[in-house]
Amino acid sequence: MEYTAALFDFDGTLANSNELINRTHLTILEELFPGEYTLDSVRQFNGPSLTEVYGTLIPDRAEEIIQRYRALNSDLHDGMISLFDGVSEELKQLKKSGVKLAVVSTKRNDMIERGIEVLGLQGLFDVVIGSDSYTYFKPNPEPVYRALAALNVDHNQAIMIGDNNHDIEAATNAGIPSVFVEWSQKTTAEIAPYNPTYSVKNMSELTELILGSSKEQLDAIGELEGVPKQ
Repeated sequence: MEYTAALFDFDGTLANSNELINRTHLTILEELFPGEYTLDSVRQFNGPSLTEVYGTLIPDRAEEIIQRYRALNSDLHDGMISLFDGVSEELKQLKKSGVKLAVVSTKRNDMIERGIEVLGLQGLFDVVIGSDSYTYFKPNPEPVYRALAALNVDHNQAIMIGDNNHDIEAATNAGIPSVFVEWSQKTTAEIAPYNPTYSVKNMSELTELILGSSKEQLDAIGELEGVPKQ
């Protein structure tokens, strides 16, 4: 096995919540700055913490606006998230293979747990590290350190997977390899300056990377396990 622990960002990496996040930001920003933002331009706010976004845009009302964002996002949440292709199947393969799985996100813990339930991913993650679990947001390495400590794994056995530069930088700052998922709203060109260790096109490719095995080998193992013993 190449890595014994996989740390996943949640939104935009496992959960296809891009439309939800963009729509929530645009609704809020249209109230604050009518006509200044579009669905395309608000994608820049998909990744940074809400504190970073609204603390920069409107610092004197940041907490009020963050609460407004969270209320609207919660109302829309369950009907506007889905899984990216292969997420459930490949997480189950990793779990079955003995890989420890964690979520490391800027999202609140209760909303991560809600997303896990809505998407049917219960029981797959050993650890959930959300914004209630640490003091400093990614790209600070603290969230990654918290996950590694909770999983009780060494740095050289873990890998961080994400769709945003904050994920890549947090991994680098924590001294572990990073993976950029190419189904991100961010392009490979946008992420290239942050030097991710790896880049993957799909979840199957990620599984092969983590396990250090080809898909053919994994399928063969699965077939053998399904054959009754003589």
